[in-house]
Amino acid sequence: MAGLHALMREALIESVPYPRYLIPLFCMNGQLEYDVSIVIPCYQEEGHILDSAKEIYKVMNGTNYRFEIIFVDDASTDETRTTILLLANKFPDVRYLFHKKNIGKGGAIANGVKIAKGKFIGHLDIDLEVSADYLPEVLSEIEKGNDIVLVKRKVRLSMNPKYILRDIAGIIHRLFVQKLLRIPHTDVQSGCKFFKRDILFSLLDETKAQGWFFDVEIITRAYYQNFQIKQIPGYYIRSKKKKSTVRLFSDGVKQLKKLVRFSYLLSSKRNNTKKHGDIHLVE
Repeated sequence: MAGLHALMREALIESVPYPRYLIPLFCMNGQLEYDVSIVIPCYQEEGHILDSAKEIYKVMNGTNYRFEIIFVDDASTDETRTTILLLANKFPDVRYLFHKKNIGKGGAIANGVKIAKGKFIGHLDIDLEVSADYLPEVLSEIEKGNDIVLVKRKVRLSMNPKYILRDIAGIIHRLFVQKLLRIPHTDVQSGCKFFKRDILFSLLDETKAQGWFFDVEIITRAYYQNFQIKQIPGYYIRSKKKKSTVRLFSDGVKQLKKLVRFSYLLSSKRNNTKKHGDIHLVE
């Protein structure tokens, strides 16, 4: 019972950015505690979070990596938090942060990263529309020397009226990202990305977006700083349990405006100094 009370106390802590100088406190004897930290941003995930967590553990337990899972709930109003507490009580090496207010997927990922204790840190969407089965390959590619590895999703266009507009919007978004930002990476918003620890923290210092644009900004910054980014092919399998929180038209318009603005900032910086590290995008 004391252990459960401790879990409840931790759950009430509001996540705040950790100063960079606190990062070494998460290490023991100069060594990181884990090989891998998997950050999982959550919002209204009660329908699938338990089964997905079991699948992630099954895959990772089949590897030799020491790993932790960090759930970051972004102010869900369903039973997501209750399920996270159950998972923390059931599985080893589970930690979590509960936001008092919704700040967006990017902010949830960033706050989870700031408490991560792994040598390699990444995030995985809990709906597992990109399967956890890709994790061993992703991590293997980082060990080969790549700085960042992501799963490039193969999307099969659905003929279901419920999904076809979203699929088409996703394809158009990828084209805009490539053309406006002039980067070769076609799936910057993949739900499975992993980084070398020091590189991810350096990118977080510069990345300002907290919502859906977070993925676009951080990969674009990484590309223009010449980090080695590897894409591996993978299938996108739509989860029937997942209720999308994306508002297709309004969110699409906001995303396009941010793309255009960020493209302008990149272009201005290229023309003036060729330096991109101090480009600031405010949501």
